[in-house]
Amino acid sequence: MKEHDPRAILAAFAEAVADLLQDTDLARAKPEEISITTDLAMKMGPYFPEWRVSPEWTRREDEEKRLAWDDEEGKRRLKKIRPDIIVHHMHRQDENLLVVEAKRVQNTDFEDDIRKLTLMTLEASVDPSYHYGYAVGLHLVIDLPARAVTRADVYRDGAIDGALTSEFRRHLDTIIQNRAAA
Repeated sequence: MKEHDPRAILAAFAEAVADLLQDTDLARAKPEEISITTDLAMKMGPYFPEWRVSPEWTRREDEEKRLAWDDEEGKRRLKKIRPDIIVHHMHRQDENLLVVEAKRVQNTDFEDDIRKLTLMTLEASVDPSYHYGYAVGLHLVIDLPARAVTRADVYRDGAIDGALTSEFRRHLDTIIQNRAAA
């Protein structure tokens, strides 16, 4: 897979998240998760001009998107998935840039999101047929009426990257502060 700068990816994503948080109409509407992530995907487009930003994407070529992992007993598990947002090049399996799983602050059921982000960002998967190798994954929890991100964990190679998580949060906070001052 071509190497991509995770800091540049996260900086572009932070701009789109700041756009989302500034959307007064959307905040007042208090929409459900799918409406928030679809709107966020639309806001991401200009920040990823060479890429396709796809909300609720279910396909991988001719098949449904699935994850594969081995459970505690060593049994291979498969599960159909629909990531909230992906940034990718269609028809090129080695060109997966960013996967985002998002929740509203009221929803604390994170288990499936964490599994998706963990497995979709691995450099090597248990089954090559279900390998995605996203450069970066992000678990985002949004309180849209309060215009806040309450959680933002960055995943690299199947685990939370503490340094990138802290950097993303600082960068997002700076963007928000600068826009408020403008």
